[in-house]
Amino acid sequence: MSNNNSRKRPLESDNTNKENNGITTSSRATQAQDLKRRQIQQASWGFKEALTECGVLEFAPTSITETSNDNNNPTNKSAVVSEVGCQMDASSNPSTLRSSLNALLEEMSKNGIDPKNERVLADLAEIISTNTELTRKMLLPLYRVRTSDNQNYFSQFTQPEETLDGGDGGDEIIVESSSLVKILLRVDVLQSTLLTALVQKLPELAAVSEEEEDDGINNDVPRLIFSNIRWLDHIVDTSALTMTFVECLTVLASSSSSCERTRQILLDAIATLPDILNDYNALVISHEDDANGEEEQSSILATLRHLRVEDPTLLIPCLDAVGSLPLTDSQFEDVTRDALEALANVERWALPALTTFLMNNCPQGISSSSSLADEVIEAMRNLPLGKENYDDDYAMDTSPNCGGRNDSEAVMIESLSRGFAHRSDLTSALVKSIKETTPGNHLPADIWLLACVATANHHKAKVKSIIRSKANNGGFTPQLLRQSLSGNGTALTSLFSTSLCEMADGLLRSSDNAACELGVTLYEILFQEFKDSMQRSDVISSLVTHICSGVGVKEAEVDAAMRVFSCIIDKGDDGPRALRSFNPLLLGMLEFLHQMTTSQVRRLFLLLFAAGGDKNDEMTGGLGDMSGVGGACDDIQIVIEKNLSHGQIANKRIGIIGTVAYAVTRSAELLAQQNSMEEEQTDATCMPVGAAASSSPIVKDITEKIEKAYSKCQPVVSKRTLDTNMTESNMIATSNSSGSAAAFMLDELCYAVKGGRLVNEIREWLDDKYQLEFENMFVGDFEETEGAGQKGSKGAKDDGLDPQQIPTDPQDLTILNGTSAFGLPGEFRYNIHGAESHVYVKILTILSSLTENNREMLIQQMCPMFRLMAALSDERFGGGGLSEIDAMLECPLLMPSTESSGIEFEDLSATKQWVVTSSYFFATCWVRELVNNFIFAADPINPGASAITSSSQGFDCKDVQQKVIERLKALIDLEEELRFTSSNCYVFSPPGLDLLPAPKELYEVYSPNVDIPEYDPHASKAQKKAAALEKKKLVKRAKEKEKSKSKMLKAKKKHEELLSTRALGALRPLDPQICCAIGFDGLSVVQDSAEGSQCLSQVQVTECGGPVITLLLNLLDKSLSDILSEKKSCAFNAGNEEKSDDNPYQDVSRSTKTNAASAVFISSEDSSKKCFVLLQSYLNSGVFASLHEHLAIVAELRCGHNSSNNDEEKEKRLVATARCLFSCTRTLFESEILTRSASGKFFLGLILKQLGKGDRNSFHDSVRRHSSVQINYLLGHVADNVSEIITGAYTGDLEFAMDGVLTMQSIYECSKRISDDSSDAKDATMDFGKRLSGVSDKLLKEHWPEETKMNKSNVGKLLTLFLEHSPDRMSSLTRLVDDVLLELPHTEKCKGPVTNYPTCSSSSFGSYYTVTISYLWKELVALFDCDTRNPAVAKKMFEKMAELINFLQSLFDLTRENECLAKKAILLQQLKFGSKFIETFVAKAIPFFQVHFEQHKDAIFELIGRMQNNCRQMYAIIAHGKREKDANLAKEGPRAKKSLELFIHKVKSLLKKNRCMTAMWTKTLTAKDIDGSALSDEEGTTQSDDSDGGSEDEEEEEVQVKDDEEEEDVSESDDED
Repeated sequence: MSNNNSRKRPLESDNTNKENNGITTSSRATQAQDLKRRQIQQASWGFKEALTECGVLEFAPTSITETSNDNNNPTNKSAVVSEVGCQMDASSNPSTLRSSLNALLEEMSKNGIDPKNERVLADLAEIISTNTELTRKMLLPLYRVRTSDNQNYFSQFTQPEETLDGGDGGDEIIVESSSLVKILLRVDVLQSTLLTALVQKLPELAAVSEEEEDDGINNDVPRLIFSNIRWLDHIVDTSALTMTFVECLTVLASSSSSCERTRQILLDAIATLPDILNDYNALVISHEDDANGEEEQSSILATLRHLRVEDPTLLIPCLDAVGSLPLTDSQFEDVTRDALEALANVERWALPALTTFLMNNCPQGISSSSSLADEVIEAMRNLPLGKENYDDDYAMDTSPNCGGRNDSEAVMIESLSRGFAHRSDLTSALVKSIKETTPGNHLPADIWLLACVATANHHKAKVKSIIRSKANNGGFTPQLLRQSLSGNGTALTSLFSTSLCEMADGLLRSSDNAACELGVTLYEILFQEFKDSMQRSDVISSLVTHICSGVGVKEAEVDAAMRVFSCIIDKGDDGPRALRSFNPLLLGMLEFLHQMTTSQVRRLFLLLFAAGGDKNDEMTGGLGDMSGVGGACDDIQIVIEKNLSHGQIANKRIGIIGTVAYAVTRSAELLAQQNSMEEEQTDATCMPVGAAASSSPIVKDITEKIEKAYSKCQPVVSKRTLDTNMTESNMIATSNSSGSAAAFMLDELCYAVKGGRLVNEIREWLDDKYQLEFENMFVGDFEETEGAGQKGSKGAKDDGLDPQQIPTDPQDLTILNGTSAFGLPGEFRYNIHGAESHVYVKILTILSSLTENNREMLIQQMCPMFRLMAALSDERFGGGGLSEIDAMLECPLLMPSTESSGIEFEDLSATKQWVVTSSYFFATCWVRELVNNFIFAADPINPGASAITSSSQGFDCKDVQQKVIERLKALIDLEEELRFTSSNCYVFSPPGLDLLPAPKELYEVYSPNVDIPEYDPHASKAQKKAAALEKKKLVKRAKEKEKSKSKMLKAKKKHEELLSTRALGALRPLDPQICCAIGFDGLSVVQDSAEGSQCLSQVQVTECGGPVITLLLNLLDKSLSDILSEKKSCAFNAGNEEKSDDNPYQDVSRSTKTNAASAVFISSEDSSKKCFVLLQSYLNSGVFASLHEHLAIVAELRCGHNSSNNDEEKEKRLVATARCLFSCTRTLFESEILTRSASGKFFLGLILKQLGKGDRNSFHDSVRRHSSVQINYLLGHVADNVSEIITGAYTGDLEFAMDGVLTMQSIYECSKRISDDSSDAKDATMDFGKRLSGVSDKLLKEHWPEETKMNKSNVGKLLTLFLEHSPDRMSSLTRLVDDVLLELPHTEKCKGPVTNYPTCSSSSFGSYYTVTISYLWKELVALFDCDTRNPAVAKKMFEKMAELINFLQSLFDLTRENECLAKKAILLQQLKFGSKFIETFVAKAIPFFQVHFEQHKDAIFELIGRMQNNCRQMYAIIAHGKREKDANLAKEGPRAKKSLELFIHKVKSLLKKNRCMTAMWTKTLTAKDIDGSALSDEEGTTQSDDSDGGSEDEEEEEVQVKDDEEEEDVSESDDED
């Protein structure tokens, strides 16, 4: 230790002198000698000597080191020294070492011993580059040796981090926290050289051979280098360090692919990069030369980008490094754009890291951040998320650090969710981008991104809103949802509970149909994709909650939830098996059965039977299992039996539905097993097939349950079967019947048959059973005799009956002869002419029966039983063809005689009235049922159409079509008869409805008329007085009686209308397929050989329309409206009416066959839209071609050579037909379903081919979607016909003309929706607008009858269309102002009409005035939609502006000069649109004036002066509103005042900027009325008594004072000014 003390380090020498200052003082000469001696010693010092001088023993001379080692007993210390770095002197520590070294180097450089320490730096660089072992020691922590002799150098308050045993003698090795390199890096002189040397050492270490690597010395040196150079307090030369690091990275990257060690060093270098270059200046390399200094920005970023491009596997490390660098906003923007470029081509495993980087580092808060955020969102929306078929790069991961595709997507979802939660700018950009995306252009990634956004609570409402809106406009479809989510359950696990479940819940609760459908699909996908029991439990619980909470309150929500369960069940065996474990939860819904609708009960029973199974069923394993879960079916059977045995029909319906659901479920299982056995071609005996299946226990069980339920539905036969006393009260009681349970069961069985899941054995059993019952109960036979001689053999009277229609039933014969006990004569009616009928329908026989059950229940089973028979026979549902029951189509009906429903009806008793009315009601239902079923047998054989045609049903097409037409004619007659009889029969009510009580006014008894006696001239005065009082009472009574009579007639009429409406509304609805009859040849207006519009001109047609066509057109309009319009509520069936899309018994494997070309588009998108199937059938039948023919014929008959002259009946018929045609056409073109999707546009093109050209057959060859130009061309043909119909000939019906105008407007709107950005499409749309404007103008010039009411709905609409689409709006406004409105005061008393425009009169003046003044403002707004700075354009703008201001002044003067026109509504429009005009003038015209002030100063002064005149009139109107206390004018007043004051302020500012204030002059305004006359002082200052009025007057007074002081009238200044 004496040697160590003898060496005085620079700082220690100073300290020693200070300590000995009190003992002795060295002379200056001695100090100079010591300094000289040290300089001589330091003359050859290098890096090692400097360290040794400062106390580092590792670099000391050998003698000193050995002496130190002897003192420290290094014998047992060799193993320990290898684990630490360089040894320090015991008297030193890291802080003193740094300060000593810094002072020494500074002294050596200052004294010229080592200028700029070049020798020391060179020595340091050489040691690092050549001596790896020594370098490693420098990188390891320093240590000191503590012995018993140097204890005083160690303090207990500065304990080292680690103490190691040093061997014998009690010596300890104290390891310091810092290494020698860390201390040297804090010396500014050494830092740059040391950092450069260490970084350059890395490539050398990476290139070490395997033999050299085995010694273990080089293994951890790179790691130690990175550990020592990171997190420096400051960097002396950042540019040099950056350049060195760039070179190092480049060298390492060049060989990293072939050497794992090099690659690992490269990865460590990239990871450490942000900790080393943690200064903004470190990212810039400066190159200075003599001329100037140039900077290479972002060299590190460029290097990292190059590394990533060359080696894609380095993407994640590079992104982590870039994200941690201290970048500027511009640099962040550059790296973000670079990341966006990488996002398009990156492998799937790297997507999580890249998306995380974009979410965290996309700049915000700068000017360009908004556009950059949009680019980031657009790139993310284009990610291949949600696709099941990926490219090879996406199908498998090539990165060793990543898992499968789902794992990568799961990590990315978590990253996106966190990012969107705290990046509101990116969330807003995503929402905006999705909102602006048109339907059909959404990608699956949109669903993923919105689900990620919805994980944050503060974004949930926003996401729900946009999903609902996108669902309603067709942007988000069920198909898009399936494409996005199906097959991605593993990746979406983190979103299940955080967003997806809540999204599904919100969608299902939505009142919008499309949103609700989307919720159904989402719930179905969630159940399929997430198979964990807890997750499925969440889905089932949510659905059960929807059902139980919505029963009786939100039927649409319950229906939607039920449909989800139905979709799950339809997924084969997996769905029911998955639901089976949730049976206890599902059975809880049975408590709400009585609050559910029919459709909901039906779905619930199917669900419970499918999920529950039957544990006692040993024949089939599909409906039960051995676990005992199938016992749930036992509970369901108990509920069914209980309800079937109940007396109320509401309960019986529940039992009936349960029975049929059980039959369908068991039969479907049997059917599936039969099909499986047929495919396997096995001879198993456990499940018989074919004829042997009829003896199957399952079939027997099903038939027994159906038979039992049907028997319980029959009414109990009373002991008194005959009701011989058919009184009015009895009939009223009969009409109070709540319906027939048997009829309901027949309907339910019909649903099951149409569902296609009943085995043939059950179908055959049903057919045999009910066909026999139908024939016995409802069908009668005619005698097969050639003459009438045998009629007498049955006691019939020869009273002229048709010998071919003699019934075999004696009771029916007595009804025909009028000798029945009931006394109501009957006859056979509605027989098809020329048909040889052998049977008839006994309607009157049943209704006039003395048996109560026949009257009440039997007749109600007729139509449902026939419907069941037709379904069993229909080939569409697996039958042999409707030819099996074709006799019903042409057979007559046994009905009351024609006279009984004529004038004699009111003379009949209430009982007979009830029988007649009921006969017509059930006969109408019967004919409707016939047409509904046999319309499917009338389809012609079309190529590519449905395989179910008339020939396949066993019919001749033409024959069936003619019979259907005849039945439609009979239907019209029956409905007219029913309308009359039901309105006059107060004791009749339709089945299932209570009797409607008559108003009390109808039961009041009125006294007969009393003659009012005359005065007796000889009576006394008292008698005359008494007579006068009596006469007064009689007169009063007569007046009251007359008033009561009028009231009674009014109540009677209203009651009768309500009765007929109820009766017609309770009829069986017509099937939309009946509209196909419009295309039948029997209803065609042209010959069979004529087709297309080119042939119509050669056809001589004199008739068009008629009752049948009107009926079919009205039905077509209703059907199109139902399928093409989007309603708010879900279109689910709530009753027992049939709907093709709501039959839960339907076999999902059976699909409707459609045209092959259209099926491509239906399957591609909008697959849930059932409307396309119906539209396809209309196209096959030529319905729209028939509409074209009718439009063309109506145009020809009204306006062509065949037009009717003075034939009012024919004109009325044509107008009625045309209005129906207009309504159907308008419904088509107003539908957005046909214009927003590819499949919709495809069908629109097919429809227009028929509707526009009359082409019936060529649409079958259409495979490609029509272009916008083609569709516009076809729309033009339709518009030509409509325009010709309403303008080609005069019509006195303005409503009819308006129907045509609205149809043309719908054509224009349709063209606008489908037109693309091409010039041809835009020109076509504009042409429709011009045509619409021309038609409106022509109708405005027509002379309409005086009784025609003209208002804003007709005249106002025409004016709006005329101006909106006018090709030259200024000239149109000029005509309306100068030639129409200003001409009205010149007519007699301003009543009109105006000569040029007869529609302008005092009654329609408000419509003309409002539309005109509103378009003055709109034209002013449109005036500035151009380059206003162009001098050539400015001159024309000044001229147009002057015209508009003159027009406004003319309109203001019109009411000011004509008091009769100054009505409150007109003044309100002046104030409203005058304010808007001034606001636009101030906002756009004043800045325009500023630009062109020098060139158009005079014109500007003139325009402002004219505007001031209008402002004065508006002030007068405001004051008038206050005086009159008009609420509407007072409400509009504040806005008007604000605009007027703003006008004054802006004009002042304009003139002040241009130094023209002398052009203004001030005068005091006098109070004036709206007619311009001055008001007296009393009138101008009258105060209102109430406080509110007073405050208004004060406000007005302030305005007037303001006018006195600030209101300036601007005029042209004189030259002197």
